[in-house]
Amino acid sequence: MLIHTDVKVNNCHILNSHAMPLVLQFSVVWLVFLCRIASIVSSQNSESSFFFYQQPEYPRDCKEARESCSTQSSSGVILIKPVGFPTPFEVFCDNEIDSGGWTVIQRRQDGGGITFQRNWIEYKDGFGFLSQEFFLGNEKLSFLTNQDTYQLRIDFTYASGVSYYALYNFFRISDEFSSFALTSVGQYSGTATFTTNQPDYIDCLDVYQAGKTDSGVYIIKPTTWDGPPFEVYCNMTDGGGWTVFQRRVNGSVSFDVDWDDYKDGFGSPDHELWLGNEKMFSLTTQRRYQLRIDFVNFYGEPYFAKYEFFRIANETYNYRLNVKNYTEGDAGDSLTSYHDNEDFSTRDQDNDDYSFYDCVNDYGYGAWWYGSDCYYYYYDSALNGDYDDGYIYWYTLPRDNYNIKYTEMKVRPV
Repeated sequence: MLIHTDVKVNNCHILNSHAMPLVLQFSVVWLVFLCRIASIVSSQNSESSFFFYQQPEYPRDCKEARESCSTQSSSGVILIKPVGFPTPFEVFCDNEIDSGGWTVIQRRQDGGGITFQRNWIEYKDGFGFLSQEFFLGNEKLSFLTNQDTYQLRIDFTYASGVSYYALYNFFRISDEFSSFALTSVGQYSGTATFTTNQPDYIDCLDVYQAGKTDSGVYIIKPTTWDGPPFEVYCNMTDGGGWTVFQRRVNGSVSFDVDWDDYKDGFGSPDHELWLGNEKMFSLTTQRRYQLRIDFVNFYGEPYFAKYEFFRIANETYNYRLNVKNYTEGDAGDSLTSYHDNEDFSTRDQDNDDYSFYDCVNDYGYGAWWYGSDCYYYYYDSALNGDYDDGYIYWYTLPRDNYNIKYTEMKVRPV
C-alpha cells in the first residue's frame, strides 16, 4: 500500500532571472527580502534612486525561483505567477530532489485526512494544504504546463518504507474548454515497478498465478470494468488469490455512508474498506467466485465461513446478492437464509421489502442485503453496522455474536 505520493513538475529549460516578491508566506519572508535587496542595489547603482516604486516580478515556477535567488535552496512555500494566469498563487517547491526546482502539484500521505473524492470545480480550483495533502488545481496546472516544456516526476513510498519514482520527460494538460485533457506525458524513466506497459491482472488469483505470492496491495482491472485499473488488497493465505472487498478493524472509517459511497467504495485497501459495489459487480461477473469471511472477536478468537458461490448484480438490480452453499468453517452460516437474493440497502436508499420499517435506519445495523422482515435479522448478519455500538454481528458465531472486532470479506475464483 502506498503511504505517500508526491507529484511534481520541473521546467526543462534555463530561464531568465526575475526578482522575487517582497511579501510571501511568513516562513520565507527573510529569504525573499535578501533576494530583493540584491535586485534593488543593482537598480539603484545603475539608473534610479526611486527603487521602492519597482513592482515585484513573480517567478513563473519553482525552477525559475531557485535560479533567481541563490539563497533559496530549501524546500517550502512561495508565490508564483505562470504566464497568463491573472493572479499569483502559493505553491510548494521541492528543492531537495534532483537539483531542486520542482513545483509540487499533488501530495497524498498516510493519515493526511484530506478526501480526494471531490467534484469538478474543486479539482479545477485545487484543495488541501500545501504542507500536507493537496491538489494544486487543474486551472493553475494548465497555465503552468503550457508556458514551457515540463517534466513530471512522481515519488512513491510504500508502507514497508521502500521508495520508487517515475519520471516523464514532457507533461502537459489542456484548458477547461478541452476538459483539462492530459495531452502529453512523454517518455518514462525511473525505478517504479509499474508502468503503463504492465499487464492488467483481472483479480488476485491472476496476481498469485503470476508469481506474486505475498499478501499486499496490487492493481487489477477486471475484464468487464470500463474504468482505469484500481488498487485491491490481495490476501495470499488459504491457497492465495483472495481479492478483499470488505474489512473492519477498529472503527476508524465510518461505514454509515450513502448509496453513492458504497457504489464507488471508500477506505483504504490495506486497512478498513468497502471496495465498491460497481467494482464488485464487475469483479464477480467475470468468473465464478467463492466467498470467504474471516472474523476475530474481542477475545482474540478467529473464525471463518466459506461459500461455494458469490456474485452481486448491477445497480439496475440494486446490487442484489447471490450467495450459495455454505461449505466450510467454524463461524456457521448467517448469510444464505435471510440475505440471499436480496437487494442492497443504505441509509439513503431503502431497498428492503419490509413495509413497516427501514432496516438500515430503524434498526441501525448498517448497509447490507435485507429482505422482507428485518425485525428478525438479529438471527443472521450485518457486517457494516456501527463499530463502537456493537452493530457488527454474525448470529451463528459460537461466542458473542455481537462482539466482533475484525471482519474481512474476500472472493476467489472457484
